[in-house]
Amino acid sequence: MKLGTSLRFLFPTSPRTHEVFRERLAAMPPGAFIERPMGAYDTAEQARNWLEVARACRDAGLDTLLVGDHHGVSAAYANCFQPVPSLGRLMAVTGPMATGLVLLAPFYDPLLLAEQIGTLAAFAEGPLIVTFTLGGNPGAFRAAGMDFGSRVPRLTEVVTLTRRLLAGETVTHAGPYHRLEGAQVSPRPRVPVSLWLAGTVPASAARAGRLGDGWLTGQNATPAQLAEQLDVYREAATRAGRPVVPVLRRDIHIGESDADAEATVGPILAEGYRGTGRETLLVGGPATVVQQLREYRALGFEHVLVRHVVGDHAAMLASFARIGAHVLPAIRPL
Repeated sequence: MKLGTSLRFLFPTSPRTHEVFRERLAAMPPGAFIERPMGAYDTAEQARNWLEVARACRDAGLDTLLVGDHHGVSAAYANCFQPVPSLGRLMAVTGPMATGLVLLAPFYDPLLLAEQIGTLAAFAEGPLIVTFTLGGNPGAFRAAGMDFGSRVPRLTEVVTLTRRLLAGETVTHAGPYHRLEGAQVSPRPRVPVSLWLAGTVPASAARAGRLGDGWLTGQNATPAQLAEQLDVYREAATRAGRPVVPVLRRDIHIGESDADAEATVGPILAEGYRGTGRETLLVGGPATVVQQLREYRALGFEHVLVRHVVGDHAAMLASFARIGAHVLPAIRPL
């Protein structure tokens, strides 16, 4: 079983912006989703912390590290590090593990993106993974002058053109959102590049099967929803002749014991963390989380991508250390 991480990407800029987050969270209805800013307030310290997290992932022996994406973030709320330049810096410490990006596809130009991926691949020691998502924040689309209803065709066009360009094709294309005339990219990737699609509903799972090399689930999907969507994804991928690589997304915190983990995570959940329920989290001591992962393996997932519930830097590093010392040895074959 493979275990990787998706790094959290919003950082509060001051105690006041942290308070803004709490005010917004308190005003939202039960089950609503909001990104939780994490960590230190100083930008330089935030960058150093990200590098420490990347080293902790490498040292723990995780298989994958992905950097997430967000747009239209107000400085009055949080800092948001953009994924392409961030990954270029983080790869200096990740070594041979697979690394990559989680991108809001509608915001990207496929030619520029393919060139950036080719350049990242020139420096990468391991495979690259580019995960495309639709995005669900209408405000970000307004900030970019885009129609929120154009998300699906924009994603389809970006994924299709990026794949052709990375394959070395000379691409001429006249579509609703992008036009290319004899376009090529150089350098072409020198390491394998997989294109995953993320999605939280059956239609997204089917689209991942048709277009992607893998499917990344929603972090809040229940086991029953996962089983339904996994069937849809497998059928679509098989019909399209594409690989079947389902990847489970879960948020995690591993304490010294179940009680220790609950004491850390309980207050965060009480605030309404990410609109999620307790059953969709990997929280507990090492033995408890290992058992949860084995249950997901039985459901059909051999690859899990986690992101930490806690924003506290030291607590996150300690959880990564427990993953390396206790969890990975138990879920990988001898």
